[in-house]
Amino acid sequence: MHTIPRTPTTAPHRSPWLSLAAAALLAACVQSPQAAVPQQALPGAASLVQERGCGASGQPAALRSVEDGLKAQGMALKAQCNTATGAWVVQVVVVDGLRASKAVRGPLADGGEVDMGTPSGVLATATQNFSPDVHHNRQWLRALMARHQFDNLPDAWWHYAQRGLPAQAGDTDLAAR
Repeated sequence: MHTIPRTPTTAPHRSPWLSLAAAALLAACVQSPQAAVPQQALPGAASLVQERGCGASGQPAALRSVEDGLKAQGMALKAQCNTATGAWVVQVVVVDGLRASKAVRGPLADGGEVDMGTPSGVLATATQNFSPDVHHNRQWLRALMARHQFDNLPDAWWHYAQRGLPAQAGDTDLAAR
């Protein structure tokens, strides 16, 4: 009988830091699911569109006007240019929950985002059901932005284009509305 010689096997070297890092990430996900959302959700947010769209001339006065109105209501606007679409990616943050409760609904912890059902930059699935508070907050944001000459793009609650600026063909698909 012929036997095959065995080669010694060694267990792969595992660092205790890898397990510790994985545990910390898992704990962060449980503590704050939004922290688990990849930062790529805001593609191109740091750079500007030079030829057209939201970054052609920096932040428009209309957005500063939105910010001023929100400040009076106990909230703040975070807006970043999305270079892929030439439109703005927005989110509303609570600064004073008591004042904000006069305009929006849901959990209003100071420093937290107004509840829109999904974080800014994350697309919702078609089958997601949202609470009446989320529907109210999204409608409130659409109306607020419309008063300042911004149209909500059909792809997401957080995606806005300033009226009068050219948009990509995909952004103007009326059938998607």
